[in-house]
Amino acid sequence: MPIPATAKSSRLRLNAFLDSGFTRPLQPMPNGMWLVYNPDTLSIKQENKFEGEQGASTSAPTADFYASSPRLMTVTFSFVGIDFGSYGLNPFQLQKRREDVRKQLDLFQRLCQRINGASHEPSFLRLNWNRGGFRSTFEARLKSYDENLVLMDRGDRELVADITATFVEAVHPAKQRARERLSSPDLSHRHLVLAGETLPMLCRRYYGTTDPYLQVAAFNQLDDIRELTPGQQLLFPPLESSGGQDR
Repeated sequence: MPIPATAKSSRLRLNAFLDSGFTRPLQPMPNGMWLVYNPDTLSIKQENKFEGEQGASTSAPTADFYASSPRLMTVTFSFVGIDFGSYGLNPFQLQKRREDVRKQLDLFQRLCQRINGASHEPSFLRLNWNRGGFRSTFEARLKSYDENLVLMDRGDRELVADITATFVEAVHPAKQRARERLSSPDLSHRHLVLAGETLPMLCRRYYGTTDPYLQVAAFNQLDDIRELTPGQQLLFPPLESSGGQDR
């Protein structure tokens, strides 16, 4: 369902590019748009892939790791072209703004899905949003989306609609190599929380031990260290206690 004006909502900036290096903005303008979303609908998922073959002289698969899938981000955007105001629907606003929703839906499709003449493929997308004082960025391409027309007028014009979109991460190879090269505990790391992750688990990943989780919680000013929110961004700073530990 769309996000009512009184509900919790945030804005996300989406920009489209012709190249994986995000240096050539989509032309002609506009090459970006602001989108309204409910933070509760934003989730990021990543899966590891394992060999499913059964090992010799065993009764169960060995589950040998062989690859990580690209991260998937799912979020629901709302498009509202009418003003309900304090006293219900305003007929003047209905007449004035009723074409806005279709224009916004068409722009979303052009930025995310349409094949570009210059590159012969859909755009690369950069999504930026702020949450908890941190700015998050997800570089991706549109994988799929579902459009739900919630409310239409008597002329079949869209008044309220929402889109649930799934984006697949598209990291430039050079940037991915840099990420892997900088996976040392003596450097600061930003981490976008995935569903099911805990602070001790992440501390073990970056420091080789769960011991610093209280320090990391204090550094990030976390109110609740027992439950992390998918899409939340954490900073793991260098800690003196992390040196020389096995990863």
